[in-house]
Amino acid sequence: MQEKIYRDEDVDLSVLNGKTLAVIGYGIQGKAQALNSRDSGCTVIVGTRPAAESRSRAQAEADGFEVYSYAEAVKKADVLLIELADPAQPAVYAEDIAPNLRPGQTLCFCHGFNVLYGAIQPPKDVNTVLFVPNAPGAFVREKYLKGEGIYGCVGVDHDATGNALEVALAISKAVGSTRAGVVELSFQHETEGDNYEEQILYGGVIHLMKLCFQTMVDNGYAPSFAYAKSIRSLRSVIDVMDENGIEDYISTRSSRTCEFAVRTRGPRVINEDAVREIFAETEKGLFARDWMQEWQLGMPQIHRMRRTAAESTMEKTGKEWRERFGV
Repeated sequence: MQEKIYRDEDVDLSVLNGKTLAVIGYGIQGKAQALNSRDSGCTVIVGTRPAAESRSRAQAEADGFEVYSYAEAVKKADVLLIELADPAQPAVYAEDIAPNLRPGQTLCFCHGFNVLYGAIQPPKDVNTVLFVPNAPGAFVREKYLKGEGIYGCVGVDHDATGNALEVALAISKAVGSTRAGVVELSFQHETEGDNYEEQILYGGVIHLMKLCFQTMVDNGYAPSFAYAKSIRSLRSVIDVMDENGIEDYISTRSSRTCEFAVRTRGPRVINEDAVREIFAETEKGLFARDWMQEWQLGMPQIHRMRRTAAESTMEKTGKEWRERFGV
């Protein structure tokens, strides 16, 4: 089945006319989406924690927004853009959002995690949708200011008003994503696709970098050279592959030695059984369960892993490399 791609001409921004958008959380994504939506002509307010507890409240005020507590922002808004980190959302929702919802409002999440796994269960008289631009907030803002956009996705978990998809698409247009293209996904595919990507691509690539570095150092290579080969070399080709395609890069833009290495040795590095096992675990909710437990316990594994990683030879070498050779 051919995927429907929504672009500017397919989406009616006037769906948001006369409505107030409240961006709940003025962090990495919240700031970019608030600024872009306002520049697109939408009425936007911001909800944060109290000033004494919030590092972002002063920034939102400096950026010219009316800033309220979470609860007050919910009361004043028609559309809520929930831009808080996944672990922080359930408590804020239970304490400040849920008691102040009214029929006909729209809850738009930046990630489907808490809705999919039941940590947040919105009432049936409000729309529950998501909009996710596929890039960090700073890049979303940068592209918008250039007149460009970031590919994104929208999804509808519950349509209370009969036009939930149109509202989600209008939000994506306000933020600038329909300039590039927006597709519709289920909450499951958005959430578990994102979780899977972070485990396999981010997790896999980072650990390959670390092992590449350590193996070279263990066998007598200078740490600075090993660092350059483990990280800098990859950085230099990622954009080329993205812009032109993997096969184009391998066949025409790399050396023939590199091509032979990629095609004959690369597959040996990948444990396909483990990759597929992690996918199955993700779809069963096992990754979500483990992450929720880790957060609730205060992230003991993560804090210990951070300490070990920060003291590693690779991190020390990286700091020295950047000072000596520049970023």
